[in-house]
Amino acid sequence: MADFKPRPKQQAVLNYQAGKMGVSAVPGSGKTRTLSYLAAALVANGGLKDGQEVLIVTLVNAAADHFARQVGEYVVARGLFAGVDYRVRTLHALANDILRERPGLVGLDKDFKIIDEREADQILQDAVDAWVKTNPQTAFLYVTPDADEDKAAWYAREHWVREVKQIANVFI
Repeated sequence: MADFKPRPKQQAVLNYQAGKMGVSAVPGSGKTRTLSYLAAALVANGGLKDGQEVLIVTLVNAAADHFARQVGEYVVARGLFAGVDYRVRTLHALANDILRERPGLVGLDKDFKIIDEREADQILQDAVDAWVKTNPQTAFLYVTPDADEDKAAWYAREHWVREVKQIANVFI
C-alpha cells in the first residue's frame, strides 16, 4: 500500500466520506486501484456501523475478481481479515442476491428458480411446438393467397415454427 501515491483526481475520490459516488474515467487511469484503496480504508478506519459493509458493484466477473483481489491485499496489509466488511459483486450477482433475500419485493415465490438460456430456450420451444400443434391451420393465414398448396405446406413445415418462435421472443 505504501507504493500507492494518488494523483489529485484520485485523492479527491479517496476523500470520500459517505453517500453515493460514481467514478468514470478512461481504461488504465487507476479507477480499480483507487476504489480498492478507498474500500480498504473505509473498512480499516472503523467507520462502518454493525451490520454495514462496503459494496462494490461492477459489470463483469473479471473486474469483480480484480477488485476483490486488490481490496483483499490492501485490507490484509492493514492487518485485517480479507473479505470482512466488504463485498465485490457483478451487477448480475447483486441482483441475484437481492432476489434470493427478498423475492416478494418483485412478486416472486420464495421457491423461485432462475434458469439458464438453454433451459429458457427449451421451454419456449416446447410452448411454440404445442401452440403450432393445436393451431395447425394458422400458418396458412400468412402465406400469400396465390401460393399453391405445395408451397403453403412447405412454408408451414419448414418456416412456421421458427417464425412463431421469433414472434414469441419479441413479445417476451
